[in-house]
Amino acid sequence: MKKLLIVAFVILTNSVFAQTFMAQTDPPTLGNVCPDFTMSVITSNGNEKNISLKELRGKIVVIEFWATYCSPCIPSLKHFDKLQAQFGNAVKFVAVSEENRDKVDAFIAKRGFKHISFAMDWGRKLNDMFYHHFIPHTVVIDQTGVVRAFTSPDEVDQFVIGKMINREPVEFTMKHEYQEASYSQSETSLSTKRQSDNEPIIVHKPKSQIYKIEFSNFKEGRTTEFIKESSSEYRFVNCPISLMYQILYDQKTSRVILDVNDPSKYSFEPQNMFCLDLNIPDFIGKTIREVGVQQLELLFPLKSKMEIRNQKVFALQKSDLIGAIASKDSIGITQKGLTIRDLMNYFESNPQLVDNLSVINESGLDDATVIDLDWFQNYPDSIENRLRTLGLHGEVKMVDIPCLILYEQQLVSKNE
Repeated sequence: MKKLLIVAFVILTNSVFAQTFMAQTDPPTLGNVCPDFTMSVITSNGNEKNISLKELRGKIVVIEFWATYCSPCIPSLKHFDKLQAQFGNAVKFVAVSEENRDKVDAFIAKRGFKHISFAMDWGRKLNDMFYHHFIPHTVVIDQTGVVRAFTSPDEVDQFVIGKMINREPVEFTMKHEYQEASYSQSETSLSTKRQSDNEPIIVHKPKSQIYKIEFSNFKEGRTTEFIKESSSEYRFVNCPISLMYQILYDQKTSRVILDVNDPSKYSFEPQNMFCLDLNIPDFIGKTIREVGVQQLELLFPLKSKMEIRNQKVFALQKSDLIGAIASKDSIGITQKGLTIRDLMNYFESNPQLVDNLSVINESGLDDATVIDLDWFQNYPDSIENRLRTLGLHGEVKMVDIPCLILYEQQLVSKNE
């Protein structure tokens, strides 16, 4: 039986509001009406206002997922800022970030954006709803609420917006991670479709019957991407070998140890980045991780293993001090039905909150314990204070935890 940990939400200012997020039963799909959702948009006076997709019906909506540390995102935001000024109320460009609000505010102030809207993704609900692996990532929704593209920002220009305003057909180059839905459900169908001479052919085929391992060098003009088409089909585009291992083992960065003499050999530089396509049908009798790791270890000196290491971690523990009140500057969104596991994943997905440490649960509560979490929109209070509202606190300590060890195998001479 799941335990329930209730957190009281205290309204401290007139600008404070709470929003209960409901889980999306149907994810957005290409060519269909997008399920309604709400964005917490930063207003001109620095507050935040909930705006739903339904409220924007009649406008073209372009959602851009970005981060302050993403260098390719900056020209994209400038590009969309100009388009917003050009087309006015006919379109709504919204740049969505899951980062610290203070970071976003500082970024906006420094860059001087005047037209594009910025929204905060508290609890990663929008990031989860519009599934993607890498940023920048662009979602295009037309005036009727139909999803028209999961794509890259350079696919949206003044000509595209002009055509959409006039209700003319527009062709986008989609991100490949969103083409899974286009595959035929029939085991016998086979067809091809080319949107234009410059676009790749999308092949509709029974993927479960295809065994594919394809390795290639760095591809010019492509960003780093990991595309999980399904549990048996992975596509790595311009990824360092260390990142491929990390994804195959499904490990957070904080649990990966690159134990080599020269880490620069595995940096994000073109000479260190490769492409790998894997499609491993069930009849092979091996998992995609087993096959992927085997191929990497055949091709490169970098090897992998899971090993227990004594590491510094951020441990969630029960606190005797509960019910701490946040400062009047903090406003939040209450999300119901989360678990302790969700909280740990949130911290590890936002490592700056816990000094890039792994997070473990030493609270005595099961990872599946349900909590009602107050997602704070500003970060003037310490993490410790917010954890205290859950009856928890964090302690930095050394603990033995499983880690992914990436190492180079040393060749030993027979004479040694």
